[in-house]
Amino acid sequence: MFHIENILKHKIRTYRFISISNLLLSILMGFSVLALNAWAGTLPPEVQVTKSEIIDFEFDQTHALLTFTDRKSNLWIAKVDPVTGGFKPSNGRGLLVDTGAAFMSDFGNGPEWLTSFEGTEIVYTKYLPNQPKSPATARIAHAVSNNGVWTSNFIDDMVAYASPLGNSDKDDPIPRITYQSALQSRDSHPFYWRELHDPESEELVPNTLGSVGSRRWVEGMHTIVFSSTFTNDIGVVETQCFLYDVENKVLEQLTFDDGEKGAIFMWKAPEYNNEYVFFSMVNRNEIRVYRKIAKTEGADPIWTAISSILAPRAIPNIWSPEFFTHNGESYIFFTLSPSPVILDMRIPTYLALTNLSGTGFRMLHNTKSLIRVRSDPELFVTANGPYIYYNSYIPQTDTSPAAQDGVWRVDPGLGPTR
Repeated sequence: MFHIENILKHKIRTYRFISISNLLLSILMGFSVLALNAWAGTLPPEVQVTKSEIIDFEFDQTHALLTFTDRKSNLWIAKVDPVTGGFKPSNGRGLLVDTGAAFMSDFGNGPEWLTSFEGTEIVYTKYLPNQPKSPATARIAHAVSNNGVWTSNFIDDMVAYASPLGNSDKDDPIPRITYQSALQSRDSHPFYWRELHDPESEELVPNTLGSVGSRRWVEGMHTIVFSSTFTNDIGVVETQCFLYDVENKVLEQLTFDDGEKGAIFMWKAPEYNNEYVFFSMVNRNEIRVYRKIAKTEGADPIWTAISSILAPRAIPNIWSPEFFTHNGESYIFFTLSPSPVILDMRIPTYLALTNLSGTGFRMLHNTKSLIRVRSDPELFVTANGPYIYYNSYIPQTDTSPAAQDGVWRVDPGLGPTR
């Protein structure tokens, strides 16, 4: 058992506890008719994958693997059964790849997979050996497999960097990463990029001094999408989405509409003939989807919001949105909470799934589900179709701290890959 302060470093707050039954009743009363139908529909069963603590795990779909770092700074790999979706071994401790790796709460992120034409590897934060673990001794590292034998090395052992994120493009001949200074405050997220094997390529990505911490590579474009806060030409502070082309050194502002932008992903959408689209979380209560559309015949297409998916009124706070494509359609999944506090361990949270138009919005849990705090959902596609995995916690009360309840999954019912 543990307190939330051991996972994320929140400011100390004083909470007034209410009964779970009263809370769930208030949630149910706050739904619109459409959301209530999605909430009350037939639910897929939740399945506990493991009772072990495996926080901030990441999947490698191609090789059916997962990776994570435990609280003892060990970097692990385990297999994922491509048919059942089970972990092998169930506790995730299959192969010890490295020691001295940073736990996810140290810098807000754990290890990540990197995919390029060179193959698949792991990028992560690692502390200098035989020195105290601190931001000053943090470095970025990577681990590579050669015929099943994993070796690890620092990418840069001189500068205090952390939280590397690799590109995910099997056709890109150059592996690339983004990362940030390990010495900056947790509220400041300017970040860099570089080619993995060329330190001279390092560049501070422009307009990221106000980055809100969301940065993603775009497959097939050699670009990075991110959200950042800045002061515009008329002196108004706003948070918008940007795209940076790392090869041509071109920065493009993608959005100009209202709302504070957060998490952002861009991909080729099969339902739009593989045109690029992107979504951004807006004001923590909305998923807004954008596509390039020409306003008039013959005009250049511009990024335009094509749909707005609002969270149900009673659980209005969205977190951890991600996308995937399956059988010719794009989907977005995320957690929903009544609380504006990120990872509020007092209050149960729920997973939801939607298509890009929002017409397929559906809850994956409701008040009949287990009373759990669900966090950090991740996707793995099995022979039976996509499964969404997540960490589960028994909520904190006024007399006991939250307790970890392992990793669970839910099948959204989209069926096998066709």
